Amino acid sequence: MHATTPAKAAPAAGTTRRRLIEAGLDVFGEWGYAGATTRMIADRGEVNLAAIPYHFGGKEGLYGAVIDHIVATVRQQLDPVLAEIEAHLARTPPAPDEARQLLEKFLGRLVYFVVGSPQAPRFSRIILREQMSPSSAYDRIYAGLMQPILTMTATLLAVIMGSAAGPDREIRLRAFVLIGQIMAFRFARETLVRHLGLEGYSAAETAEIHRLVLEQTRAALFGLQQLPDSPYS
Repeated sequence: MHATTPAKAAPAAGTTRRRLIEAGLDVFGEWGYAGATTRMIADRGEVNLAAIPYHFGGKEGLYGAVIDHIVATVRQQLDPVLAEIEAHLARTPPAPDEARQLLEKFLGRLVYFVVGSPQAPRFSRIILREQMSPSSAYDRIYAGLMQPILTMTATLLAVIMGSAAGPDREIRLRAFVLIGQIMAFRFARETLVRHLGLEGYSAAETAEIHRLVLEQTRAALFGLQQLPDSPYS
């Protein structure tokens, strides 16, 4: 008598949903929204094609879920330090030196996620595509990530620079410059690893980048105070 092979159990609903989001991260990142197909994603996630309309309503719904997953994951890393700084600002207005320390803490946390997190390469492919050719989903990326990051940076810069009225246009631009120095290590990663002959970013290299970003930030803030007729001196 031949032994029968038991039928493979279908994955639980939560598992199927997670598989599709993980597969969507890779496929949308590699092919973009237009180039990705639901068949590609189902095959990558090793689930039935019908699971996509069942769980997400279709490709657009799945893409939105992938974006929400990116935003939620990054916020899990940033929210503790954001909450700490917001509580400090609400409790008592910090002195410029205190604001500088808070800014360095925030930028440092951002460095360790953007540069050192194993999730960052997958997330950045989709975010970069949205930067270059934004869809309606970029509203979620901006509102959930970019806006709070830039707002916090500009708020602290305004305190450091003595702007009683809060962040003006120039301060917001300077905040963008500070954040841009970090994002460059992710979005231009391939250029840097080739330039330095690296395989990728090790823990030691991430720590080095962290140190350099903070040194550059301190130098920039000091330089602003030395400008002739600077309102921040």
